[in-house]
Amino acid sequence: MRTDPARIRGRAQLTLGLSLLFAVGVFVYLGLTGSPVRGAIVGVLVVVAGVWEYRRRLQDERKAMQYEMEAEEQKERQRK
Repeated sequence: MRTDPARIRGRAQLTLGLSLLFAVGVFVYLGLTGSPVRGAIVGVLVVVAGVWEYRRRLQDERKAMQYEMEAEEQKERQRK
């Protein structure tokens, strides 16, 4: 089963964008309720988690592509 790298990157970017949007929402909500420092802290934590997840997904994509290339090379060697 082949995975489309553009689709994986697109999903990773989508989840990163949603994390950033959520962080802004948390910051605004907590800022309006009178806790801007707490909102900033929670917002930063959400952004860090989103970036962490984004990088993990891209690393998983690179590993999957590498394993796929190695499997194809092994199949070629077995054919010869």
